[in-house]
Amino acid sequence: MPDFISLFISEIKKKKPLLEELLIKRGLNERPYIAEFIEKIWNNLSDTYDFTKKPTFAVDASQRTLSFSLGPYLIITQALAIGSNGYEKALVSIEPVVGSIPENQLGLLRDLLMQDLEIKLALQIVKENHPPFILLIDGSLLSRISYLLRYLHSFEDENYINLAYNVLMNTLDLINASKNGIDLISISKSSRNTFFFQILSIDNPDIEKNISYKPTDSEILSIFTWEPGYTTPLLIGAEMGLGHKQLEIIEKNSDLQKVLSNTQAFYTFYIRLMPRDQLLRIDFPANIVGEKANILSVNYFWGKDINMAQILGILKKNCVNSKIYQTPLYFVDQIVRIKREPDLERYLMILKKEFPGFIELDRSQGRFY
Repeated sequence: MPDFISLFISEIKKKKPLLEELLIKRGLNERPYIAEFIEKIWNNLSDTYDFTKKPTFAVDASQRTLSFSLGPYLIITQALAIGSNGYEKALVSIEPVVGSIPENQLGLLRDLLMQDLEIKLALQIVKENHPPFILLIDGSLLSRISYLLRYLHSFEDENYINLAYNVLMNTLDLINASKNGIDLISISKSSRNTFFFQILSIDNPDIEKNISYKPTDSEILSIFTWEPGYTTPLLIGAEMGLGHKQLEIIEKNSDLQKVLSNTQAFYTFYIRLMPRDQLLRIDFPANIVGEKANILSVNYFWGKDINMAQILGILKKNCVNSKIYQTPLYFVDQIVRIKREPDLERYLMILKKEFPGFIELDRSQGRFY
């Protein structure tokens, strides 16, 4: 038998300097101006907040891709919305895809189809329920806009050529619906953004020479904080919020300029609800706290004086523990997730009944199924 354990230990020793740099981050610890920066923007959480209790809705989606021996893929997506008032709505889509699609395009298509179903379901909540209410979305809406802009023209296939654009327009419709008394809050379990490093680089240009990589906001905060708290909200849009390439795409499209000039900027911040817990990234449209800036008119601005009681009260109320970080999103995630047993097995059974003799997973997928 090959001794993989010994080989693994040898690799650890060989890569230890790099692992230490990425895990222990001494390079960041040795920069006092970073600690001072975090100290200025980190705020303690109060025990309680005065906030208005409203009906709460949560939306999430799940997806599995089947690869068949006869060539095609089948992308199965399901989305679920639940509400504290007993509301429940589900959607399912299946998308047959030719087997010759490039792997990177297949990955992009999966992302877009899941976002499409999730946003359509969120818009149904808006249509079928009367404000005021709270709507929780899994994943950053600001990052979604940036992502959709980046891949706006990625498909030549006529079946998908307008998919990213349509998802983007629906996403912007949802964001603009928050002007009508909806507390629209998107929550990310993890974030790879580097907003803090970009801001630090403006006043400390040597930081990029002294640190070999761009640390994420969550990395920096995890070094210098451990207690419950939150960062001062950052009003963000334009190049920092959307990206340089995305702004170039917008500048060439007058229709996009018009729509986005009527779309609010976002406040984004990080929060830790329990000691030493992982950070959550929170995004919400700026109008929720009375700010009227649009997403193209502001690059970044610290919202030091805004009233955060409503947002923080909602987040604290719905937190149970590190696993159930937000109760509505946790429950909808548990229900909507497509599990191998029994969900996927039932879907395969239905497919085999409809297409007897033609449904067989290819070997690469079947051996792991």
